[in-house]
Amino acid sequence: MASKADRILDRLEEVTRELNDLKRKGIPLLPVPPLVKSALRTGTQRFDDVITDTYFDTVRGIADVVLPADSARDIINNPNVLMDSSGAISQITAKLDVKKPRKVTKKMKQQRKIQSNAFKAANAKGRLQNGQFRAGYDQSRIARMAQKECTKERIRLGLCDDPKKKSKKKSSMKRK
Repeated sequence: MASKADRILDRLEEVTRELNDLKRKGIPLLPVPPLVKSALRTGTQRFDDVITDTYFDTVRGIADVVLPADSARDIINNPNVLMDSSGAISQITAKLDVKKPRKVTKKMKQQRKIQSNAFKAANAKGRLQNGQFRAGYDQSRIARMAQKECTKERIRLGLCDDPKKKSKKKSSMKRK
């Protein structure tokens, strides 16, 4: 499989050869004797072919020495390979500090389920059949309704205390 650089070089070589052909076709238009024209035609053809072949062979050789296509692909796609400011390539060790996902507890699952049901109910109440908001409703109002319903359900199930009820603190109680 040819790399992108190889395809570009192939296309440039093709364009150069086409340009050389056009140049040779222009020789008959020169105001010189016929013997000179034939000598020019054969001489320039050989000379152009040698120069073109030498140039593109050299460029391909340099491109392969600088960065072969296979190693370039491996280096570019490997996240553990770094290049410093001087151009030296080095391998880094893999990071071991990978955060594990939080464990979902039974209480968290229950809260998520309650909230999911509350949002479904609030959306059903605040939206039309085609999904548009009813008059006077917007996303913030639906969210507030869902949160209020979620809190009521959590209080009903005993998962939290009623935030509206004043709880007596031990420090504020009168001592007898």
